[in-house]
Amino acid sequence: MKNVWKGLVVGALTGMAGGAAMDMASSARRKTAQVAHDVIDKAPAVAKAATHKAADMLHDAEVPETVRDAAVQLGDSQVAKKAKRVAGQVAAGLGTDVDRRSTN
Repeated sequence: MKNVWKGLVVGALTGMAGGAAMDMASSARRKTAQVAHDVIDKAPAVAKAATHKAADMLHDAEVPETVRDAAVQLGDSQVAKKAKRVAGQVAAGLGTDVDRRSTN
């Protein structure tokens, strides 16, 4: 009977320590879930604000005109024409016609 009491005391202490650890883990899980929900709730607004800020900065820098001019120059370049011709040849070798599909 002496050992039974020792077993009960050790079991109670072990159970208390295990329960406390489980309670701390559960609390940490709840806090983590709350933070995750807060981030999910705020992410669209933050992304929208960042997008508007970037758009305003690009608009103020007049980058769209520069990019548009560069795209037109690149499209008119010999490299672009050669790339289109090579792509057409490759497509013809595969049994499709790029020029025919692009005009439809």
